[in-house]
This record gives sequence, C-alpha cells and structure tokens, in this order.
Amino acid sequence: MRGALRYLEPCRGSSRHAHRVAGVTRAPRAHHAAVRLCARVPGTMLAMAVGLAACNSSQAQVQIYGHLTPMTDWVGVSERQTPASAPRPTQAPAGAIRSPEMSGARMLSSISYFGMRGKEDLGDGYAAIWQIETPVSIDGKATGAIGARNSNVGVKGPFGTVFLGNWDTPYQWSTLSVGSPVRNPYTGDLSTILSNPGFNVPNTTTQSGRVNNASDATFNRRQGNTIQYWTPEWAGLQLQFSYSLSNGSVATPAGDISPQVFGAGLEYLNGPLRVRYAYELHKDYFGLAWLGAPASANPSNVGSRATGSTDDGHKVLIVFTYAQTKWVAGWDRLTYRTDDGTSGNLNRYRRDAFYAMVQHFFGGGRHSVWLGGGYAMNGACSRVGGAACNTDDLGATQLNLGYRYDFSKRTDVYVAYYQVINRAWGSYGFSPRPNFSGGNAPPGVHYRGVGVGIEHTF
Repeated sequence: MRGALRYLEPCRGSSRHAHRVAGVTRAPRAHHAAVRLCARVPGTMLAMAVGLAACNSSQAQVQIYGHLTPMTDWVGVSERQTPASAPRPTQAPAGAIRSPEMSGARMLSSISYFGMRGKEDLGDGYAAIWQIETPVSIDGKATGAIGARNSNVGVKGPFGTVFLGNWDTPYQWSTLSVGSPVRNPYTGDLSTILSNPGFNVPNTTTQSGRVNNASDATFNRRQGNTIQYWTPEWAGLQLQFSYSLSNGSVATPAGDISPQVFGAGLEYLNGPLRVRYAYELHKDYFGLAWLGAPASANPSNVGSRATGSTDDGHKVLIVFTYAQTKWVAGWDRLTYRTDDGTSGNLNRYRRDAFYAMVQHFFGGGRHSVWLGGGYAMNGACSRVGGAACNTDDLGATQLNLGYRYDFSKRTDVYVAYYQVINRAWGSYGFSPRPNFSGGNAPPGVHYRGVGVGIEHTF
C-alpha cells in the first residue's frame, strides 16, 4: 500500500513490483502508459499530454488507463455417478447423481477493464480524488455497466484517505497482485480455494448488498454502497477500514433484516517481506442458506424462522521475495452462523483453507515459472437442537502451474495448467465455472484446464 492514491504519477523505473490504482495495489509488473488531460482552474486552456507530461498543482488532472487480458482455454469436468442410497454429509444434496464427463474450449475477456481517474489539488496537502472503472468485453460477449468495477470519489490528505463508492473490500484487496503470478484470476489462482466455502459459491462477486443467491456467501467482494478509510503509512504499516450500508431494513417473511458488510485490512511491508491480514463481517447476508442448508434457513422463503445471521472471515497472506524467487503462503477461515428457530436446521459451518505458491524469475527477469497449490478442509458444522452434523468429504485440493514471458513492463504472455480435485462431496472450482450442461457441476467432480493468454496494460 505504499504511495497510496498516486493517481497521476508517471510510470517510471525498472521495478516489476505492483503499480497503484487509486491507492489499491492492482497489478504486478505492468506500468500504465498514462494519457493525461490537464484543465487549468480557473481558465479556458485545455492541454493534452502523453506519458510524462506534467500538470502543475493548481490544475485538475485526469488519467486514462486500462488492462486487457483475454485468454482461451480448454477445460474438462470429470463424470460423477452416485446412487441415491450413498452415504453423504449433512450439507450434501439428496438423490442420485448422474453427470457425464464434459469438456470444451472457451474464450474469456477475464478482468479486462478501462478507466479514468483523477485528482484536484485543494491546497494544504489535501486533494479531491475520483475514479470510474468499467469492465471491457473484448471477446464479443456482454459487458458490465459503466463504473461496475472500482469507482469512487473522496478526499486524500495528511489524515489519510476517505471515499465513497463501489470498491474492493479489504478482504479482497488482501490477495490482489501479490498472490497470483499473472493478473488473470481465471488461471486457477488462490481465489479458487481461499475466500469462498465451496458449494459452487462464486469465487468473486460485485454487489451493492444482499442479492438472495449464492453470491451472498463469498468473501471476495467488490462492494457497493461502501465508505472506506485508509490510514497514512507508519514505518511500513498501513490500515484499511470499510463499511457497506444496508440502505434501510429489508422486509422478509421471517422479519425485517439489515444486510451490512464491515471490513478491515492491515499491511506491513519491510524490504522483501510483505504481510497482510484481513477481516470481514457480513451481517444478515445469510450465506449459510447456500451451503446445503434447507430452504427454511433463508428468511426470504415463506415459513422461515431465520431472523438474523453473522458470517465472518479471517485471512493472512505472507509474501517473501529473495533474489529471483517469490514465495507466497496464505490461510483463511470462514464461519457462517444463522439464528434459526427451526429444530434440525443447519445453524453453523466453519472451514479453514491454505494456499502456497513459488514463482521464480530468470533470463533477466523476462521469464518466470510458478507452482501453486491449495487445500480446503472439510470443516465443521452444527444444527439447531444439537443433532449430529457431518462434514465428511466437503474439501478439495487445487494445483496451478505455468510459464510467463514479459515482452515489456506492460505486455506479457503466459501458458498455465490448473486443476481442482474435489473430495466426494466437495464443490470448489474454477472462476468462472464451466457450465456445459447449463448449470453448475454436481459435488465430487474434478476440474482440469489448460489456458493461454496475453496481458497488456496502458
């Protein structure tokens, strides 16, 4: 988080470390070839410059930037044949499973985006800051709305930075740029295992509140209706705090609820060592309703007696770089709790997950190879009234490896192999999930993929 909110600094130097987008570390290696628009205030002259053109402190400044990262991959999903009589954990679906082996090729825009950001000098060390970032579909598919990615407006000063908008929570920020060898998370990065509980919950989501689907259970979030505050840096230490408002109570058959998200993040940076910790709390999101709980665990359903919920997550990520090698280790714990008055209903689930990766650079830093792996444990659960609760075989293991070649600080190509091996009733997978059958694959299947892609930042 060093140099937070350096909106309009020229991209200079030979470092392959992360650059900053509105204060959030956004990408390894890549540097923006900035296009800057400088409007004199007051006055009538509009100047446009490219690259290192500078505007004096009395001007409002605008930068145009973007990242394009299309990829194509082949993915396969193993078959699953299980009779209805097979023993299964409490949160597994009932009935027989008959799912054939499936495979196919895809082309994805992944996280390609285009944006504008800027600041206005307010004097005495203060500045107004803003950013509007929009997803870009360069594969011809539908894209998101303007401002659907990180977008905000706020004030930066000696006290730190405060803003309102649609922004990555500290929990999602904690693994941005430092935990993956390429920008594209679709290559089976650590978000495959960390920050989501399995159960075909999306690996990441952008929402402004509770949406009454499986996205309510994920902790990799870009959250709307958000207020964030970031402290100044003290001796390598910096903190982030976020709060997503509920915009009032929401009426449900079980009673009024008030969905809110609280978050906090910490980073300590000292030479080759970077340590990040993040905490996130979801109030009245009812994530447990999507983790194998019965329909009555969802307050939006008639007959529910679920009056409130508290879901939270803890994550630690450690990155150590020595010589030409980067080491990454991560852990997170997700816990879901529901206040449910229906006897026998699931009222708590907790699971731990781990991830580690090593990336080695060679050939003057232009070439790199990586190997990463993750493990999600089965977890533990409880039910209203104290009935037995079984979580056997809900976990999964993950593997990803690949090679990257950097043409420049802004352009690279890569090839990657990635797989997820679910245990008999686990439902982890790639992002996005391949849905050859028109929906999510059943529990216990294995995912394998090989992808190639190009990344360019401007």
